[in-house]
Amino acid sequence: MTELTRRTFIIGLCLASAAALAAGKTEATGSLVRLKAFLKSTTSARGTFRQTVIDRSGREVSKPSSGYFRFMRPGRFEWTYEKPYVQRIMSDGKTLWIHDPELFQVTEKALEGALPSTPAAILFEEDWNVTEISDTVLEARPKNPDGSFESVVIEFDARGELAGMELVDTFAQRTTLVFGEIVRERMDPASFRLEIPEGTDVVKSAF
Repeated sequence: MTELTRRTFIIGLCLASAAALAAGKTEATGSLVRLKAFLKSTTSARGTFRQTVIDRSGREVSKPSSGYFRFMRPGRFEWTYEKPYVQRIMSDGKTLWIHDPELFQVTEKALEGALPSTPAAILFEEDWNVTEISDTVLEARPKNPDGSFESVVIEFDARGELAGMELVDTFAQRTTLVFGEIVRERMDPASFRLEIPEGTDVVKSAF
């Protein structure tokens, strides 16, 4: 899995998958109640994240990264890495842009069909077995053993806010995301269309 695919997958998980996971249960208790409550009360929000990736031996695969995100349901989101390098991933619900300022390049893809090329598609198809680990933690494992990820753990804090996620892929690499400073606020839908800087190459992609 490329780093680009990994990041696209993370976006799909954080901003879209929760609805699919919740839909898989008719009688929700504990952490699933928190999940549904978070979705019901959150149509647009912003926050920060910290991301680490380690291999099966516990060694870091890459430098820890951090940045901020925001989203507006349905389909609009921004996921921006600020450290150790800058990269912005954005969608207005129709188009997905990945902006690498240091490369003076924007990769553009129609949102329809973009996530199905990643493991996020499995969540939309509800092909995950969901288990409540505790009142604040739930785990999803794919029914399809050929998927790229073995498990996804979603954690909420005591107030019911989304606190973190942990993804384990088939190579036993563990991606940990810690969320913070989540604020619900109204947003302008037009603000989710990427303004491409002058002199930037635009590459149409079918990834």
